[in-house]
Amino acid sequence: MGKIEIPEDGKYFKYSFFKAGTKIFEQGDKGTDIYILKKGAVTVSVDGKIVGLINTPDTIIGEMAYFLKLKRTATIETVEDSEFIVIPGEYLYQAIMKKPELGIELLKILAARLANTTRYAITLEKEVAQYRDRLRELEGVQGSEEKTLGEQLLQSGFITRAQLEECLKEIEEKKREGKTLSLPRVLVEKGYITTDELLQYLELTQPR
Repeated sequence: MGKIEIPEDGKYFKYSFFKAGTKIFEQGDKGTDIYILKKGAVTVSVDGKIVGLINTPDTIIGEMAYFLKLKRTATIETVEDSEFIVIPGEYLYQAIMKKPELGIELLKILAARLANTTRYAITLEKEVAQYRDRLRELEGVQGSEEKTLGEQLLQSGFITRAQLEECLKEIEEKKREGKTLSLPRVLVEKGYITTDELLQYLELTQPR
């Protein structure tokens, strides 16, 4: 999404009004209409989670489905009464021919979005690498370190006391048999914690 100004021409564009709480479109929908927010505010949700709020007039929404021939990549829902200019995708070419600078502005928006996505991907890759290293460290903890880790997970609400004691007991039994198990592995195998929850714990304890 980016900011764009378009000509006030009813031939290619139409005004639409949506009450608060209206879903403009949902993730996975088919559709190529492009929306220009003129007044109001909407949320952007991906996989059921809100990832953004748009309330800046002249912001363009939904253009990715048209340009890339994809289904809608997010759900857009109004959080207050909102007004849009709607551009049917099939008329976009005529609109750009009528006002070439519109096409240039769209290119700028897509280029900026690509740059932001690239920066986000690089940051995410670094964070994943850090969490992976921490998980490997957790896989290697033994003895008192396991108990400390267990207490931290218990205090953080990820597991219960009974679950922790059961897992520590199993680790000790396997150790007497000459086998080595880590607490995270036993917790995950028993279904007491998921890998995602372990990552949440790592995020909580990651130095800032």
